[in-house]
Amino acid sequence: MNIRLPILLVTGLTALSAAVAAAPGGIPAAGRHCALRAPPPEAGAYVTPGGFLLAFPRNSGVGRDYTGCRTLWVVQGPDDTPLLMRLYFRGGRLAVAEAQDGRGGREVRRCVLPSTDRACAGLEDNPLVALDLPTWPRVCTEQPDLPACAQDPE
Repeated sequence: MNIRLPILLVTGLTALSAAVAAAPGGIPAAGRHCALRAPPPEAGAYVTPGGFLLAFPRNSGVGRDYTGCRTLWVVQGPDDTPLLMRLYFRGGRLAVAEAQDGRGGREVRRCVLPSTDRACAGLEDNPLVALDLPTWPRVCTEQPDLPACAQDPE
C-alpha cells in the first residue's frame, strides 16, 4: 500500500518541520520510549486526509503527568514507515519536538520549549504534538472494516 499525503497535509507537515527549528538541547536518549526506531505492534493509527500515521505510545500509555517520548511515523506501506517526529514530554507538557520530513530523510529540526524563537511559534497548537492524540488500533491501517475501526479513537 503506497499512501500519498495530500498537498494540505504535506503543507502542514512542512510548516511543522519548519517550526521545529534547530535549538540547543534535545531529547534524552535514555528517556522512556525515546530510543524507538520502528513502530511497535502496539502503535496506534492516526488518520489524516491522505493516509495514516502511527503513534506510540497511545493515550492509554500516557498519563497527564507523562515524562517520555511519543514517536510518529508515516505509513507508506506495511513495512515502510519512515520517522516523522519524536516528541518529548516532561510532566505532561511538550518540552522538545524533533521533526523530519516523513520520507526517510535524516535532517532533524528541533524546537526546545519554552522558546522565544519565531520558528517555534504556534507549535503547541498543532494537534499532532498534543499529549492527547486519539488513535485507532494499528490493524485499522490494513483492515479498516473491522468493528474496532468503526468506534471512536482512543
